[in-house]
Amino acid sequence: MAINFPNTPANDDTFTEGNTTWKWDGTAWNLVTNTVARNVFTTFSADTGSVAPNIINDTLTVEGGTNVTTSISGKTLTINSSGGGLTQNVFDTITADQGSTTAASINDSLSIVGGTNIATAIATDTDIVTINMSEFSINFLSDVDTTSSAPTTGQVLKWNGTNWAPGADATTGGGGTDADTLDGFDSAYFLNYNNLSNTPSVVALDSFSIGIENTPSGNGAISYNNATGEFKFTPPTAAGIGALTSFTETNDLSAAVVWANVPDANITESSITQHQAALSITESQISDLGTYLTGISSLSIDALSDVDTTTAAPTDDQVLAWNGANWVPADPATGGGGGDVNQNAFSVITVAGQSNIEADTTTDTLTVVAGTGIGITTNAAGDSLTITNSQVAGAATFDALSDVQTAGIDIHDIYEHAIATLRMGNVGTTAYTINSHYSGNNPTITVLTGTTIAFDLDGIGGHPFELQDNTLSALTTNLVHVAEDGTVSTNSNAQGKSSGMLYWRVDDAITNNTNYVYQCTSHSAMFGTMKVKNMDNI
Repeated sequence: MAINFPNTPANDDTFTEGNTTWKWDGTAWNLVTNTVARNVFTTFSADTGSVAPNIINDTLTVEGGTNVTTSISGKTLTINSSGGGLTQNVFDTITADQGSTTAASINDSLSIVGGTNIATAIATDTDIVTINMSEFSINFLSDVDTTSSAPTTGQVLKWNGTNWAPGADATTGGGGTDADTLDGFDSAYFLNYNNLSNTPSVVALDSFSIGIENTPSGNGAISYNNATGEFKFTPPTAAGIGALTSFTETNDLSAAVVWANVPDANITESSITQHQAALSITESQISDLGTYLTGISSLSIDALSDVDTTTAAPTDDQVLAWNGANWVPADPATGGGGGDVNQNAFSVITVAGQSNIEADTTTDTLTVVAGTGIGITTNAAGDSLTITNSQVAGAATFDALSDVQTAGIDIHDIYEHAIATLRMGNVGTTAYTINSHYSGNNPTITVLTGTTIAFDLDGIGGHPFELQDNTLSALTTNLVHVAEDGTVSTNSNAQGKSSGMLYWRVDDAITNNTNYVYQCTSHSAMFGTMKVKNMDNI
């Protein structure tokens, strides 16, 4: 409902409608009273003195004093110290292991003096104190005594039960010529065998002997008796000979020889004839065997049943590759039979909806091309390829998208479903308007619990908008603000905005007919009532 203010008011004229009173200041009507109570400080007191306001919109000015400045940004008052006082933290008392000292004045000096074997120094034009340890002898150490018995050449420090004192290395058990292990002793002294005591006995060649050979057994063996120094030979049996990988022909085949166990390389025509009786084979079998051996010596790889080198004769560096029926000559790179090919590679590159890219040769090159908005960089040392988006930024609004028609709709317009979207406006600093749903200035609006109501703040001209409860306290829950660029703020952070969309999720627990308010935080006259209705009471 519109408020009918007088058309030609004079300064300090008041106007009351219902329980609300306004006062004319020559430019605008300012709120004087309202039935909704406000908690305010009526008197401000300092360390010295106090002040009370004279009028409802009186101003209290906070000024800086000596070495103090003040500033206000938004609703924040900042009080700063501009210096002039004591700016450093200092220790007025210094305590050491023995004794302490107290500063006599604010600029008193503490001297750092070196003690025994200690020297102090401060580099010119610096505030760094350097504490150095002076050179000292080993006898300075509290548990070393080299004065009671001065050391001589070759002695070492050994623990005598009280101190580390000089002692002879070879006679007092400290490691040296009497050590029971040579680990770490690689000097010329220890490498000379003649310098060692308790040397083991050296076996002479005449200590060894060869005994009578043993009965044949298995593959044969040579054994050694460590107590007597005797070597003995055990010949192999006939079965053992069959397991040998080589065979030397002899004239004695009295032992049973299995023909199949004799390697082909060790069978000659003379041996076959000589030992025909011992081997129990006929002349015919010998003739067949000779034919077989002769045939073997003249065979080529093409004689194998699954190898074909005649259809296509091989060339240098080719390999045999399986073609599904035979092993045939082929180039290593295409036949997969070896050569210098040592990598797995894709010969066909497939992209969905596009033509395949196929390698034409074994050294063909695939080129990666950057399209619009795409940047490609390579790193030869790291064998890497980087694809980046070179666009400065994406679309800020729906209308900026080439494939979307939104008639000016931004993300904050559709962030959340609301029962109503109130298009807020303003009349100078005197009132808010909601011409989309209500007429007049600062109209009273009705909201339903259990629903969401949206306030479009794009038309309020920069006046900070705040929702308050029936005690005029700012709401701190159930609020979501979405800026035009999509930035989301919630609860207390959603208050005080002058653009974008403010969503109020009306709590179902609010009592029926409770009056909440909307308020410009900068101008008290821009103030309206929100009557909350419970859904159950409609």
